[in-house]
Amino acid sequence: MWLHIILFVMIVIVALGWKFQWFGVEKKKNQQGRRLFVMVALCGNILGAVLTFQSGGNKIYSNGHSMKKEEGPYEEKFLVSVDGSKPETIYVQIPQKETQQNTEMETEEKISPEAAYLNELQETIMQYNQKKADEDYYYLPGEWKGKHLEWEQPGNHSGAVFSALFLVAAIAVFILKGREEFTLEQKRREQMLMDYPGVIMKFTLLVQAGMTARKAFEKMAVDYKRRKMDKKKYVYEEILVICYELDSGVSESEAYRHFGERCGQVKYKTFATLLIQNLQKGSRHLEDMLERESIEAWEERKRKARVLGEAAATKLLGPMVLMLLVVMAVIMIPACLTFYGG
Repeated sequence: MWLHIILFVMIVIVALGWKFQWFGVEKKKNQQGRRLFVMVALCGNILGAVLTFQSGGNKIYSNGHSMKKEEGPYEEKFLVSVDGSKPETIYVQIPQKETQQNTEMETEEKISPEAAYLNELQETIMQYNQKKADEDYYYLPGEWKGKHLEWEQPGNHSGAVFSALFLVAAIAVFILKGREEFTLEQKRREQMLMDYPGVIMKFTLLVQAGMTARKAFEKMAVDYKRRKMDKKKYVYEEILVICYELDSGVSESEAYRHFGERCGQVKYKTFATLLIQNLQKGSRHLEDMLERESIEAWEERKRKARVLGEAAATKLLGPMVLMLLVVMAVIMIPACLTFYGG
């Protein structure tokens, strides 16, 4: 039971550490994985504690012990100690097969002292039960050769194993959820980088057409809602958040700053900084700066496309090599068979 208490305390400490950021980990990072870890680990530990409580620990019998006979023979494991000596492991079969044991003792030529000791004790147990002649119970003696016998029956450790398995499962779930979140974050970053040139170009065209920054974002949000498909565009979702914040009374500069922080990428932070400077200083060259930014973004996207193309070509090398090996095998194997067969 102490094992379950220690596990419970450790799980609680880990959960509190995540909540109050004792381990220097961001609070929002892998929240679902943390919740699942705590739930699975705690549930497994509680169920394991229930099993341990029901099965109990090691049972010690100082004055002999009686066991109920069942329909078929079964075996029980005990630790037996003679006058407080070191316990020895002994397996007691209930009821004991006399003929099988006697045959084994007769055919065994050389046995160790420990084995002889246990065989003698087994024979004593058999003779003890023959004297008892009880049809319902099988007995373990409390004395042997004038020495006191103490029997100890090991408890069932299935509860501890159950808790350990659930703890391993909780760690696996936590790791898998973390990797899944990392993969989604990587996809989000890549998608936002690929969408940045189109967003900045559209925003520049709307501003050059005479719209303010707020009206341009509202127009982009309306267009996104109108043609929104199954595939979500993360950057346009953030633009929707800008519109919601502005409608709820948040100032434009704060909304743009939040936009750059949520996107978490240098390009979007630069874009948000340009908009904030335009609000604070009234830059007259906003359109020119946006146009230069859009041109640079398109050039960056072209470079990114070239890099992805080279990476795709590299990934194709493996299948191409496998296809080459298959073609060589198709050509060489029949030739070799013909040569050696002839």
